[in-house]
Amino acid sequence: MLPRKLRRDLWRQRWQFLAIATVLAIGVAAFVAATDAYRNLDQSFARAYSEQRLPDAIISGPGAAQLSSTLDRLPGEPAVEVRHQSEVGIRIHGRAFLGRAIGVPEAVQPSVSQLAMRSGELPSAGRLVVEQHLADHYALQPGESIELLTSRGRQAVPVAGSALSAEYFWPARSIQEIMSTPEHFGVVFVPDSDLVRNLPDPIEQVALYAQDRAAAGELVRAAEQTAREHGLQLVPRDQQPSYRALQDDVNAFGTFANLLPWLFLVAAVLGTYVLLSRVVAAQRAVIGTLVANGFSPARLRVHYLGYGLACALLGIVPGLVGGYLLGGWITTRYTQALGLPLHVTALHPLTLLVASAATIAAATLAAWAPARAAARMRPAEAMRIAPPARRGGRSAVERLLPLLERAPARWRMTLRAVLRNRRRAVFTVAGVALSVSLVMVFAGLRDTVATLIDRQYSRITLQDAEIATTPGATDTVLARVRQDPDVAAAEPVGRYDVALSAGERHYDTLLISLPPTTQMHRFTAKSGSNQLSGNGLLLGSGLHDTLGVSVGDTVDVSDTATGHHLSAPVAGFVDEPLSPVVYVSADYLRQALGPVPDTGVLVKLRPGVTDEQAVSDRLTTIPGAVAYLSTATLASAMRQAFAMYDTLVGIMLLFAAVMAAALLFNAMSANIGERLGELGALRAAGMGSGMLSRLIAAENVALAIVGIPIGVGCGILIARWLMSTYENQGAHLELAMRSPTPALVALAILIAALVIQLPALHRVRDLDIARIVRERSL
Repeated sequence: MLPRKLRRDLWRQRWQFLAIATVLAIGVAAFVAATDAYRNLDQSFARAYSEQRLPDAIISGPGAAQLSSTLDRLPGEPAVEVRHQSEVGIRIHGRAFLGRAIGVPEAVQPSVSQLAMRSGELPSAGRLVVEQHLADHYALQPGESIELLTSRGRQAVPVAGSALSAEYFWPARSIQEIMSTPEHFGVVFVPDSDLVRNLPDPIEQVALYAQDRAAAGELVRAAEQTAREHGLQLVPRDQQPSYRALQDDVNAFGTFANLLPWLFLVAAVLGTYVLLSRVVAAQRAVIGTLVANGFSPARLRVHYLGYGLACALLGIVPGLVGGYLLGGWITTRYTQALGLPLHVTALHPLTLLVASAATIAAATLAAWAPARAAARMRPAEAMRIAPPARRGGRSAVERLLPLLERAPARWRMTLRAVLRNRRRAVFTVAGVALSVSLVMVFAGLRDTVATLIDRQYSRITLQDAEIATTPGATDTVLARVRQDPDVAAAEPVGRYDVALSAGERHYDTLLISLPPTTQMHRFTAKSGSNQLSGNGLLLGSGLHDTLGVSVGDTVDVSDTATGHHLSAPVAGFVDEPLSPVVYVSADYLRQALGPVPDTGVLVKLRPGVTDEQAVSDRLTTIPGAVAYLSTATLASAMRQAFAMYDTLVGIMLLFAAVMAAALLFNAMSANIGERLGELGALRAAGMGSGMLSRLIAAENVALAIVGIPIGVGCGILIARWLMSTYENQGAHLELAMRSPTPALVALAILIAALVIQLPALHRVRDLDIARIVRERSL
């Protein structure tokens, strides 16, 4: 009999139970998609790094090549590749930018850091291979030519083909400058003999790869010891810019993958609990009858747990299928965006099992309290049609607002109904608040990315471009740039790769030197000074925790290229959303270290300049100017880099909106369903169905108005907590929600609360008064 009752109850309230099943399905899908995508991406990168032999360590410096015979004998059976590297100016289709040339064997694959050829053939004498991101951006084909700034001036070099390198899956110039664009930075692969003969300042390098992967750690430690003994620089795999950027990105994705699905499952637990609690309340008389006829509390408990289990079983299968498909789609989109030569989209049975078990456990947990309440009911009390009545009287609101006594009795009745059954009111408010908080979380996350990019490149970084210059040519280039009719202002800048140290803590970043009265950068102080001066350094706010320093503490700064060393106090921390860097007054820097060459010129264009490309072409013809780095293109690259994140958050926002609609529907329909007896009595007393509908709608809207601000506040707190878990390259993102967002979410939820009531209000118009009166008289 009880299974038959369960089936009939499920069918009678099928839309409410389907709503809960939908919420559970979304929770399952979010869990499976996020977890699978994280594992797929991790495996995809690991496989690509293995097949292309990403170096475990790179040793650089004069005499590095002479150590190759010694390095052969290190642990891990290392493959050893001797090569050279050169920083070089590149010009493609008239666009000049900073680039890097990597030496490779002629017409054969290197033994370490092999190339995944995408077109053409390997480099040969007088011909080079272009890194694939650069080739895609400029639509380069084999047979075309690009210009390299050689020791004899710019020379055209034919393109042999294009390729992907595991060292540049994310084409970053350095660990200090992770974010770049093909208009700012690019890589070419040149026969090593051509590089040494033609390009400026070639750097000797030895790349090591442990063929015995179990001994990779030992190889790095031994190589580090050897490099230290010979005064050479070693970069381990985990400090290589591309590897670190992508690993941090995948790890951040993994953090969200671990947190976000549980947010959905918590919503599902609360939604299931509210629905089943109201089912039990509505079936008090039925429960009393069953208990009086000998049904044991244990049997009733199992019966009502079955409602939660049924919701879980309805939601698991579509959730698993949808999550698997979504996880594969995320993996494919991410790897395609990077141009990864291969990707893994495997089925992970453990994820499916964990998701299924978690969903069943969540639904059972949600059903436990209502099932326990049903099992503990006493027959005499349970068989009452309504709970024991409380003492009547004016509500608290009426006592606070005496004018309400003049309102029509029906509206005072509605107000009292809200406060009379506090359990029902609390459940409805909780459903509304939960719906609002879900939407607020993902709306806030989506706002954050757009806001931080606009803030960085509109209100902090004020220059329109930076012109990179050759050593010693900055003053000459600056004078010529200031004479250009399209330039409103120009000033020198110095960018230096440095290592910061404070006690036992270290951090690699950029030191940026600017004039004390710079017009190209706005500093917003988080603590201490917000101006460049002779009082010390301004640090990005993320370095406060990374280095464990405060205003007034001393920080050691070492230039990794020249070996210059500076100890300076922290004058303040500036609030900037991207990777934390260090700012210093050019006067203070030169006073401490002596003559330090600038590296470029910051440019502010005159208002009304529409053809920035023409300005770029003109300014890069100035002798000593190497590249024109547009701020607009860098901001565009940032938006493209976060496009995948924006898409994922958009999908989660859609999930949250569907869950909110389901939770609202249940809250509103249950509020009507458990009051059918009361409503039938009012109809029998002569109140019209239209008036009843308006009264119920007003009551639900009043409860929604109470729940909306609670949900907005909770959503902001949860979103802020989620953002605090994100860390990438020392950048700690903070929630930056646009001011209209809470109001728009609140308005959308209020409209949804009104619309979702319509199906339930039809039940008021179709009440069977005779049946309700007959049941109340039993």
